[in-house]
Amino acid sequence: MKEVLYEESINPINYKFQKTIYVIYSVVFFVNVILAGLSLLFGFFDISFLITAVFFGVTAFLFWFLRGRIYYCVDCIFVSGSTRLIKVINYKRRKKILLFEANEVEQVGKITSESFSKLFNSPGIKKVYATPNRYIEEGFYVFVKQSGADYLIIMDCKEEYLLNLVSFTGKKVIERDYK
Repeated sequence: MKEVLYEESINPINYKFQKTIYVIYSVVFFVNVILAGLSLLFGFFDISFLITAVFFGVTAFLFWFLRGRIYYCVDCIFVSGSTRLIKVINYKRRKKILLFEANEVEQVGKITSESFSKLFNSPGIKKVYATPNRYIEEGFYVFVKQSGADYLIIMDCKEEYLLNLVSFTGKKVIERDYK
């Protein structure tokens, strides 16, 4: 079989807005950490300062958590039948979303089709958004059965990825109403 390497980085549509929100969340996080530290420093004298320190600490944790969920891109790496989907937070830190082989793929197609609607509304299927753009109008899906779990991967990738995937799985995985 031939060797194929395909890489694609799926960037958010509203990149500037997400970066602005990320910076705002980062500033609020650092301000809350400083306020929590000051409250702890003064908390040795009064219980209300300790309660305030806990509040600022929880708020800092919340903003730290939320900033990683707003500003990221998704890397799709296809290497000779194996696909790796990786979430890149702040274009620095990488976190694995899903890894699957070509023989685990059951169906591929467009998200505007009826078969996607049936799969999307089926209970027991885990939905994996491999795109930073949560509400996409044009995109593709990949239905994967992996070790007893069913995954519906919603992607905002180029059609070239699907061509590479289908070349390793065979044409039987393409949905019937794919145009």
